[in-house]
Amino acid sequence: MTGTPLLSPEELQVLEEIGNPISYTVNSVLFGEGEETEFALLIRKGLVRVQTGSPARIVAIRGAGEMVGEMAAARHRPRSASVFAMTKVDALHLPAGLWLKFLYDHPRAMHAQLVAAEERLEEATRKSVESFLGVEQRLAKVLVEFEAKGAGSVIEGRFAVQLSQRELADVVGASRESVVQVIRALKGREVVSTGRQATIIEDLEALRSIARGELTASP
Repeated sequence: MTGTPLLSPEELQVLEEIGNPISYTVNSVLFGEGEETEFALLIRKGLVRVQTGSPARIVAIRGAGEMVGEMAAARHRPRSASVFAMTKVDALHLPAGLWLKFLYDHPRAMHAQLVAAEERLEEATRKSVESFLGVEQRLAKVLVEFEAKGAGSVIEGRFAVQLSQRELADVVGASRESVVQVIRALKGREVVSTGRQATIIEDLEALRSIARGELTASP
């Protein structure tokens, strides 16, 4: 979340006192779409992917300092998406009742949650609009966004998005075959390279230009 931090250090300390630490292994399910579990999670370390629909589509990546499941816990509604651990995840488990009491006791945090919910709605709307863009531009936007959020790792000084091409296709909203072709073109222009289930950014500025529609790697 940009601008004001979602939770202040004082608010985080309160949550540490009322929540329970919990850990998830890679690829484990934090919660599933349609479930009626009532808790929120504050991610302390690691990355998770949020996906919805059938076939599943990845709609967001969340990391340290971000909440997942907070709205369903506050509204007592079934989960609108599934959340999976992309890496080992350390989180704080917050039962719905304690989470709601915390929000009522801390108006600034409640306001921050409303702002975050609005930003996520805008994010979803933007991605819906971007679905009309070409696959190359959409993929470039995804890779640039991951780099900006640090949602990956550093391999020999270069940033790597550690998703398979199938998973990248899910995020982009395109076929795997289309994504494979685009990555091949990007590799040909030395904008990216690939490793084991990883896309490595070699030329971030060129990738940003493609994301803005100012450049193309396709023949």
